[in-house]
Amino acid sequence: MYSGGMDEPTAVADDSSAITLPGKKPIADELYEYLRNAIVHGKLPAGMRVVEGDIAARANVSRTPVGQALRHLQSDALLRASRHGLLVNELSADELSEACTVRDSLEALAARLAASARTDLDIALLEELTEQFEAAIGGDVSEIVELNHAFHDAVWDAARNSFLRRNLMQTRSLIERLNSTTLSAEARQRQALGEHRAILAAIIARDADVAEAVTLEHFHKATAMRILSKRAQARRGN
Repeated sequence: MYSGGMDEPTAVADDSSAITLPGKKPIADELYEYLRNAIVHGKLPAGMRVVEGDIAARANVSRTPVGQALRHLQSDALLRASRHGLLVNELSADELSEACTVRDSLEALAARLAASARTDLDIALLEELTEQFEAAIGGDVSEIVELNHAFHDAVWDAARNSFLRRNLMQTRSLIERLNSTTLSAEARQRQALGEHRAILAAIIARDADVAEAVTLEHFHKATAMRILSKRAQARRGN
């Protein structure tokens, strides 16, 4: 069993359960998505050792696509190399703060670009997602998180910058690996709805300055909550 210590890693899983892939994309891509989701959702905890041969055997594939997937996860900072091999990464509160600072600025840039590049279809999608988010408030938190992601994904798409999108996805994966969500409380859900509406209004108006400013404020609030939570966890651990 996993002990939780970064110097006491275990194998990638406590059993030999098979990894079943959809078979719709290249194997390396599907393995990457499978393992990324397992890390982000805590199925592979911080400090766990990820063994290439174990994954290949469980997925019934060669080591080549496994190696490609693991290198991708390393580039995402979800895995790190150690004397024990590849471990699921764990960041300190200060490192989380640094990651959030980068993410906040990238999200603000995406909103600025979206205000200039957006289409009527982008606006229709953002409006629909905002309505769905409002309807979901107070319900299933996982649905709220999914709709929140969808709203910001739509802003990324409206920005028309694939390099920016890739970097945003990477930082989101890393941050949510450490703190799953800031939207558990209904009060924060309603606050976020108002912030989404302000972002949407600025994008509709093609006001890049306001879109950037309100998005930065929106993510600064989430970042503050994440850092407080992470530091509280660290104090409890001590």
